[in-house]
Amino acid sequence: MVKFAFRVAPAALAVCVFAWGQPPSDVPIDIQIPFHPIPVKAEGKLHLLYELHLTNFHSQTQMLSRIDVEADTGKLAGHTGDALSSLMAHPGAAPGTNLKEAIPGGTRAVVFLDVTLDGQAVVPRELSQKLCFKAENANGQERCIDHVQLPVNLVGAILLAAPLRGTGWVALNGLSNNSVHRRTLVVVDGKVHLAQRFATDWSRIGPDGLAFRGDPSNLTNWSPYGADVLAVADAVVTDTKDGIPDNNPASETKAVPINLETVGGNYLILDLGDGSFAFYAHLRPGSLRVKTGDKVRRGQVLASLGNSGNSDAPHLHFQVSNGNSPLGAEGVPYILNSFVEQGLLSSKSQLVSGGWHGDPRNAIEVKREMPVENAVITFP
Repeated sequence: MVKFAFRVAPAALAVCVFAWGQPPSDVPIDIQIPFHPIPVKAEGKLHLLYELHLTNFHSQTQMLSRIDVEADTGKLAGHTGDALSSLMAHPGAAPGTNLKEAIPGGTRAVVFLDVTLDGQAVVPRELSQKLCFKAENANGQERCIDHVQLPVNLVGAILLAAPLRGTGWVALNGLSNNSVHRRTLVVVDGKVHLAQRFATDWSRIGPDGLAFRGDPSNLTNWSPYGADVLAVADAVVTDTKDGIPDNNPASETKAVPINLETVGGNYLILDLGDGSFAFYAHLRPGSLRVKTGDKVRRGQVLASLGNSGNSDAPHLHFQVSNGNSPLGAEGVPYILNSFVEQGLLSSKSQLVSGGWHGDPRNAIEVKREMPVENAVITFP
């Protein structure tokens, strides 16, 4: 999509929590943390993904100069300079604007964090952030907000079966702190959400390393097109949409105008229980084999992979969230029971240029992890 067994913690966290006896900070920044991180394992590491929403309530520009993240075991991460600005986004800024670490008066910046731990580490129950700022034209004086506390949701990532089967599947825009999905904030019904926080676009390459061959406008020439889409768990269908035509991959014009109603194309949502919902998007029109209210079994064929909605080429957009909504919910992590990682694409361009051929000797069987961005996967 554009360029879902958890009960997550409350939607927002009260911030600027100071140590007892410490004088209050006069930094005019409001800090909100709308998502409490849920640990998920990928490539042998534990990842804690979350965002800091920083709003400047002063007319003077504030420069974010440093973020340190600690736990009771010590310092976990520190970010300054270009490494820090690369984590920041400025919602609503004009295209081409490069504010870097600056937060102008009356605006918001969002910092996307991925605190990474050793795969065998004990996950801390709480993270503590220190954020330091320099006011514009303040002669370099740095002022800090200490002890911004963030509980970690230790329930853990939900265990699922694969949504597809076979070999050559590529986790485009998958788990990463820099992917399009990771950075796509959407306002729905008056509230900003990051439903795609852990989403993946599953494309496919054939034995020749290509996603398509011949005329790209012919959908049947694409390796992933028409593949069976599978139920990831025993579940109940809570929503479906059908009847949106597939797009022509060779055309810049979509089959229908793209808005909140059509962005997912033909889709279905499964209620996985305990407040988790799986969202499957861009399905082939007329291929849905289930309807709202149906009970499905893990591994059951639900539909066929297509190219409907906000999709440039055939793929399955898959995500898990904490609400029965394509975009009006918070994305939560999941892990797959098992898969084989054949390797990584060096770039997405290899889908159309070829040049990627995995060496079976380098294939790794992986259990109870989430595939990372651009991993080439074989599913059972």
